[in-house]
Amino acid sequence: MNDAETIHVDLKLTRDTSNSMNFVDTYEGLQDIWYKFESDSAGNINLYANRDGFEHLARYFLKMARTDKRAGFHGHHSVEFGSACLSPELTIMLSNRRNK
Repeated sequence: MNDAETIHVDLKLTRDTSNSMNFVDTYEGLQDIWYKFESDSAGNINLYANRDGFEHLARYFLKMARTDKRAGFHGHHSVEFGSACLSPELTIMLSNRRNK
């Protein structure tokens, strides 16, 4: 793979504890964070986001994956996040893989 086919990401995130998360670095340098999750009666889930929204979520998920969070650690967020958005709640939780 050559450099024209890759994206280099240089990101420093705080090493949070197993039971806490510092969100300051997930917002750093982003100006207009917006995302929205929607679901329908069939159980389908759609995620809509602008570029800053995807960047924020990527940082959040990297922190969940790369710091020593314990299974069960979770965060409560609104289903739509952005300026003056009020909506139902989205819970994102670290979990052990479940058997079907």
